[in-house]
Amino acid sequence: MKIALIGKPKSGKSTVFNALSGLSVSTDKYAPAATEPNICVVPVIDERVTRLSEIYKPKKTIYATLEFRDYPGIFGGQMDSEENALYNDIKTCEGFALVIRNFADDELDSLIGQMQPLQDFESFEEEMILNDLILAEKRLERIHLGYKRGVKTPAIQLEEKVLELICQHLRENRPLRNLELKEEEAKSLKGFAFFSAKPLMVIINSDEDGFGKSEELLQNFEAKGIMAMEIAGRFEEELSRLEDDEAQMFMEDMGIRGSIKDRLIHQSYLMMGYISFFTVGDDEVRAWTIIRGDNALTAAGKIHSDLARGFIRAECFNYEQILEHGSEKVLKEKGLFRLEGKNYLVQDGEIVHIRFNV
Repeated sequence: MKIALIGKPKSGKSTVFNALSGLSVSTDKYAPAATEPNICVVPVIDERVTRLSEIYKPKKTIYATLEFRDYPGIFGGQMDSEENALYNDIKTCEGFALVIRNFADDELDSLIGQMQPLQDFESFEEEMILNDLILAEKRLERIHLGYKRGVKTPAIQLEEKVLELICQHLRENRPLRNLELKEEEAKSLKGFAFFSAKPLMVIINSDEDGFGKSEELLQNFEAKGIMAMEIAGRFEEELSRLEDDEAQMFMEDMGIRGSIKDRLIHQSYLMMGYISFFTVGDDEVRAWTIIRGDNALTAAGKIHSDLARGFIRAECFNYEQILEHGSEKVLKEKGLFRLEGKNYLVQDGEIVHIRFNV
């Protein structure tokens, strides 16, 4: 699961990346823009995995992970320029974290202009919408050209219908994440990876003096239906390099609850609708990430394609139950094991064993 850190140049994307990863990517305000993303894989430390590992004592304990990609400040660039490869790479990410500058800096003000959080967000949305509209209109042109050549199938006609609906929505300056499509309609557009259809959250990057004073700004984003969080980027980058006890003391002074890593992972899960299920045993206790509403067949495929191909049943029980009773043997005696079919919707915190035959 990949989350893109994007935003205008010098907004603090790499500062957030450093705080997440513990790395020291250059954040010098005069440094030239990078030509490729910085990438880190962050473990999702889940207390439930830790407790399950204490019960099963496996050889390996594997937490879920999120991949964060820190992209150069390229939005506002030309789509037909050499930066196009970066735009295509951004499209491979499942969600966007838009970092917005919310601090004054005389040198940055003279180089790239004063901070304008809401205007920066609106500029981003407009560019993503325009990019999607160009893509949809070009595809429609190709479909109509195909009609003239006699290429007209039910699948293409459905695609044309959905693309016309999308173009109408985009021309009204509305992002595609706010457009509800039927399952069949959404499938017809699976290969497009529209920018404005991606889940989005905003990271308001303040300085130490301004942190905690952005309630009105946060309310503005809430009114737009956009998930937003405030950070003190530079301060939290420094915190990430301290020992836990020392960092906790400074966080309490600033009124910060939890590390930026924990908060951003939590927000990412909320934004994407992620949940975790677990597999357990003597060899391995492991967390797996799926989207809320995914069924047992999807969960099986997440573990291994063979499990989905030969799926028979899912054996399920809840984390709270194993925590209370201490062993699978007791759960079976109490009838707390459940056998579920492939359409069963897996719940957050369930332990799942897949019965299969290939």
